[in-house]
Amino acid sequence: MAHILIPTDFSANSLNAARYAVQLFGAEGNIFTVLNTYMMPRGSASTMWSIDDLLAKEANEGLTAFVERLKEELGTLKPVINTACEHGDLPNVVARFARDPDAPDVVVMGTQGASGLKEVLLGSNTADVIKRGDLHVLAVPEQNVYRSPKRIVLADDGGPVSKDVVRLMLDIARWSQAEVMIVRVVNEETTVEEGGNTVFDTLLGAIPHSFHYTSSENVITALHDLADQSDADMVVVIHRHR
Repeated sequence: MAHILIPTDFSANSLNAARYAVQLFGAEGNIFTVLNTYMMPRGSASTMWSIDDLLAKEANEGLTAFVERLKEELGTLKPVINTACEHGDLPNVVARFARDPDAPDVVVMGTQGASGLKEVLLGSNTADVIKRGDLHVLAVPEQNVYRSPKRIVLADDGGPVSKDVVRLMLDIARWSQAEVMIVRVVNEETTVEEGGNTVFDTLLGAIPHSFHYTSSENVITALHDLADQSDADMVVVIHRHR
């Protein structure tokens, strides 16, 4: 059983990400928590409580309407959906969830506004959660249409990798029977060892996988281009803080 946390700002983009999350992980045996956060504007102490109550009321009403729309779009899928309304900025609220005894296994969020990994992530709430948090984050591009992942690009930067770090990717690859392409972007100063990587061979086991090297000075552009050319459904970046 997985616990999936889905932050929402009630936009069409976040609704699409929520729908994707249920379609990817499945309704049976999983728990989905839809989260909305709100922040009080700066003001005098005399108005603080009344504004906080109003914002909380609006957030809870928005959550109820959002979940109803999500259920309608899911049709015959009937997932267990909980809601949470929290005061605070999103990265800090997500960090609080990460410390709970039943902490989420993954955060699923939408991205918007541009093509390319760098433009999609930088400057967004999704980027803040990715860079500042410790949970796995699945970023769903705007207007993405779900299909079962059949090819996953795994970015290898040469850093250490453990089973726990790639656990979620391994689960997705197994149940979707996806191929994993391990990609290392190199430049003239980088040396690589031939014959693959025994760490990834061990971690992936029987999951179909292959090793690829591509030369570029821009890692983000190279990953984006390769994912596009190989018709990949997902890009996995391991060392997000780097």
